[in-house]
Amino acid sequence: MYTETRGAPQPAAMSRGDALSHALGRLSWPNLDFRWAALVDYDGFLLATYPPEAQFDSEHVAAATAHLLLAGERARQEIELGKWRLTLMVGAEMQHLVLAINKECVLTIGMGPTAPLATALEAVRGIISDLARDLDLASRKYTETNTILWRPGDLKLPK
Repeated sequence: MYTETRGAPQPAAMSRGDALSHALGRLSWPNLDFRWAALVDYDGFLLATYPPEAQFDSEHVAAATAHLLLAGERARQEIELGKWRLTLMVGAEMQHLVLAINKECVLTIGMGPTAPLATALEAVRGIISDLARDLDLASRKYTETNTILWRPGDLKLPK
């Protein structure tokens, strides 16, 4: 799966979905008690998952993500929070975090009930440049990104 290059080994040529899934797999930090991750577009389609869909109920993940998006949007409007960036639902068995990637898709993560939010955000920041590359966000003229994850100017097009 890896080709030899100078420096660290790089993944061999992968499809877009495989590359996105590979990046999502890097969220598996021990203190997160990572369960699954998925990129979901605003039409409810799964763009990528980790682990592969056969290892968890992807329909449940997509439905739960839609519910959290609706709950977050309602709360945002009701208490005038401004731009929505994330929604976190914490239960006794697990946490479900939904983060805005841009105006087209969200990242949804299932993790253990005691996983710290700061650690989850740090893990996401560690893969966000790969997600931006594989989603080809820099080429989208009207992409508005989540400023919790990106600093202004992070997605500049090469000259």
